[in-house]
Amino acid sequence: MNNLVKLAVAACCISMFGFGAHAADTPPALAPFYQFADAMNAGDMAKAAALYATSAPIIDEFAPHHWNSFGDWTRDFGNWAKANGVEGLHIALSEPSHKEVGAGQAYAVVPTTLTFKMKGKPGSEKGLFTFATEKTASGWRITSWAWSTL
Repeated sequence: MNNLVKLAVAACCISMFGFGAHAADTPPALAPFYQFADAMNAGDMAKAAALYATSAPIIDEFAPHHWNSFGDWTRDFGNWAKANGVEGLHIALSEPSHKEVGAGQAYAVVPTTLTFKMKGKPGSEKGLFTFATEKTASGWRITSWAWSTL
């Protein structure tokens, strides 16, 4: 009975926090990117950062457009968001439109909708996240991503 209660509590937590949306059909190699989106949506930057390899190149639409680590991107994104009055960012990932999963590396293209408020007004942006992961001694880690606005 105790294990059943634990299972029920875990299922509720998964449903509440959105981790179950892709858990059943997402290969472990792609899971870190979905976990990254969940962490960002929850405002948990430490959890998001833990999903990255040490040097993970990132390409995004705001200057300087290229970073060599999630920490550098986070710093500049925070500054950009503050300067442009952006808050409440939410990342809604769809199923990958393309994926390649190997024994030690993976790659996926994921249609995405970003919603946010800019200077108090609701906004949204559709685009693609293209990302790569690699299996490490600590598990699968994000090794790079790029955002492309559609």
